[in-house]
Amino acid sequence: MKRIIMHVDLDSFYASLEENRDPAIKGKPVVICVYSGRSEESGAVSTSNYKARAFGIKAGMPIVIAKRIAKGKDVVFLPVDMDYYREISERIMDLMEEESDTMEQVSIDEAYLDVTELTDGNWDKAIEIAKSIKEKISSQEELTASVGLSTNKFVAKIASDFQKPNGLTIVKEEEIINFLKYMSVSNLHGIGEKTTKALNDLGIQTAKDLSEYGLKELEEVFGKNKARLLHNKSLGIDDSPVEPREKKQLSRIGTLKEDTNDQNVIYEKIIELAKDMEIRILKNNVSFRTVSIITIDTELKTQTKSDTIPQTREIQKVINISKVLLEKYLKENPDKKLRRVGIRISNLEFSKAQKTLDDF
Repeated sequence: MKRIIMHVDLDSFYASLEENRDPAIKGKPVVICVYSGRSEESGAVSTSNYKARAFGIKAGMPIVIAKRIAKGKDVVFLPVDMDYYREISERIMDLMEEESDTMEQVSIDEAYLDVTELTDGNWDKAIEIAKSIKEKISSQEELTASVGLSTNKFVAKIASDFQKPNGLTIVKEEEIINFLKYMSVSNLHGIGEKTTKALNDLGIQTAKDLSEYGLKELEEVFGKNKARLLHNKSLGIDDSPVEPREKKQLSRIGTLKEDTNDQNVIYEKIIELAKDMEIRILKNNVSFRTVSIITIDTELKTQTKSDTIPQTREIQKVINISKVLLEKYLKENPDKKLRRVGIRISNLEFSKAQKTLDDF
């Protein structure tokens, strides 16, 4: 059975989160910066949304140059808030993991999912999963994601970049050559500027050019291993597996039927989430030491409260601690209504038997 691999890339993730957090900047060009602290303009651009990119403001650009480009335009500059970004990322990664056989998170805003067994190799089922993931990310976090589906990680990654933002691109095995052949070698994932220039110097501009270029001639320039890798890229060949990373935490988050600050209603949701959490604890054969409650109010502001206890795997401990943390939150925020609530366990310890099984 041929693999079906999905690459999910959250669109302009940091900037989109800031727009959600502050509706006043929604629709404006937004630039997220890493400030060095030496001056108001020292540092570099971390990322920008699509409107800012249209002006030529891109990741890695010095802030002083970005502000020069933005002069006279209504561009918003903000500092990075990694704690906030990670909080949302963790929720989305948990969501995606539930929709796959195996998930490999490769950055804060992108991941590969192997859905081969889940779909029995059926492309229609895979497309439905992709649509479901996009819909959940949209409805639960008010974000968009671009998704690529193919038979390997390399092509899936390129496919997710093909229709940004909010795209869904499917490239089946028999379509790979035609999908890649007129693509610039600089757009083939993993080929950097220096290699692109070297290829261009050989008269190689597209994937088709690269696929037709003699392998021995490539080896003379790049060496045997890299030449073979470049040739494989031109044909969309990639056998690398989707490799899960050991989990640092497990969480479950759900949307309340209506916005509320009714403790009993919210607690009922926590009990419902705890049942799902118990299944994941057993599946992963894991114990935990820290219990957290995650609250998301009607303004999409997230708060997390935690308590640490002796190592355990008892779900009742999660329920009891979550109830206390919920009471504390509601007491501190009497005027806030919640849209969503979640529970999380961390400081995990996996049994050796489970790790061995996962390794296989």
